[in-house]
Amino acid sequence: MQKMDDDLFNLRITAYTPETIPMNRLAEYMLQFAALMGSETHVHFKGLKKGSTVLCVRVEQEDVPKVGERLAKVNTGDAPADIVRPFKALNDMLRADNARATLKRGSAQIIKFPGCDSPVAQRIGPVKEYGELDGMVISVGGKDNTKHIRLIGHDGEQYKLTTSSIELAKELGNNLFSYVRVTGMGTWFRNEDGVWELENFITQSCEPLEDGSLIEAVAALRDVEGDDWKNLPDPLAAWRELRRN
Repeated sequence: MQKMDDDLFNLRITAYTPETIPMNRLAEYMLQFAALMGSETHVHFKGLKKGSTVLCVRVEQEDVPKVGERLAKVNTGDAPADIVRPFKALNDMLRADNARATLKRGSAQIIKFPGCDSPVAQRIGPVKEYGELDGMVISVGGKDNTKHIRLIGHDGEQYKLTTSSIELAKELGNNLFSYVRVTGMGTWFRNEDGVWELENFITQSCEPLEDGSLIEAVAALRDVEGDDWKNLPDPLAAWRELRRN
C-alpha cells in the first residue's frame, strides 16, 4: 500500500530562501529538476517551502514507480544521458551558488547533490599525439598559407583540420563528400567532463576510403549544426551538382 506522502518529492537547496531566490535562477533550477524527474505530463509543481529553498512536486500515482526507478539510476555507473545531464546541470548550478541540495521522496532522502563540495574538475592539455582520423570531407578552404578542412566522423562528430600543403588541400578537395583517412599530429584537451576533445589536427597525408552509402552521407550532413543541408528540398541533387563542378 502506498504511503500518504510517497507521491511528493522535495528538492531542498541550501542557497537562498523563497523570498530571496531570483526568479530567473528559480526557473533554471525548476527546468533541470523537471528534466531529472522525467514523466513531464505526470509531474506537477506543488509550490515552494521555507527551510532554505525547497521545490515541491507531486507525481501522479500511476507514475510514482516509474519516477522512483528513474531517480534510483542516478547513483549507478551506467545511468543514461537524459538522467546524467540534468543531475550534472543541477550540481553545477549548486556549486556556482556555493550550495548543496538533497532530493527526498516523502521523508526518505534518495539523492544527494554535493554542489560546492564537489571536486573541481580541471582541463588537461594540450596533449600532442600522432594519429589518424576517418571521416567525410565536408569543406576545404582558406585564403592564406594555411588551408582549413572540416571532417565529419561516422558518429557525427566534426573535426577541424589544417594543412600548409596546397597539393594535400587539393587532394582533399577532390574527395569532397567522400570518406577519407587522414594522418597527422593532433592537439587534444580533456574537458571538465573528462571527455577528450580535438582542438586541431595538422594533416600530413590523406587516403580515400570506400564510400558509405550516399543516403548515409547526406543524413550525416543534415545533422551538422549551422549548415543548410537540412533545409534543401533535394540534397541529393545538390550533392551531384557539386560533384560535377
